[in-house]
Amino acid sequence: MRSSSLLPLCAALLTLSCCIGTARAQEVHLYGGYNGSNVQESGHERWVGRAGYQFGADLLIGDRWFLKPGIQFLVRNLDYSLVATGPNSEVTAPAQDFTYTSRSLRVPVMLGFHLFDPADEPMLNVYAMGGPSVLMNLNADLDNDALTVKTNGTQWYLGFGAGVELGFLFVEGGYDVAMSNVFKGSDFDTNPKVNFVYANAGLRLRFAR
Repeated sequence: MRSSSLLPLCAALLTLSCCIGTARAQEVHLYGGYNGSNVQESGHERWVGRAGYQFGADLLIGDRWFLKPGIQFLVRNLDYSLVATGPNSEVTAPAQDFTYTSRSLRVPVMLGFHLFDPADEPMLNVYAMGGPSVLMNLNADLDNDALTVKTNGTQWYLGFGAGVELGFLFVEGGYDVAMSNVFKGSDFDTNPKVNFVYANAGLRLRFAR
């Protein structure tokens, strides 16, 4: 279950280039962090989210109100179980557990608001944000050779989050709600939508105003 293409990367880079060209960026955020998957419908395969990670860069365009487009490399993990059953739905063999791992480019475009005006250069600031994002599949692995499944090339999300800026450092977290299913086709009884929660920490690189 492997597929890769330069198209998602080109699309992501084009998105960032357009944002740079149409507005003046105030900061660049460089970061890494953790993500966890929340499966909306676990189904007969008993889908369970596992820990993953991401790293990336965002542009912050604006001051009190800001636009924050970005690009991330995102790794997510899901486990599922297959249970053998008889005619009366009785379990006839122990469950077999498998892991699905996907690697994607995530391109969020967030609209946000600072609690304090950044023009006053406060040492501490807090912000809230929300907006859409798209996951563009790079490749995926399923450790079950008996199944061949295809991951959707693009998956759409709506998310919200908040962050804290302290000097040249920042931390933020958020939650994204899935608008798209994970898989193409019907190889699984359940084709889940997978929400995910994330937490990032990193550096703020500020431009001269």
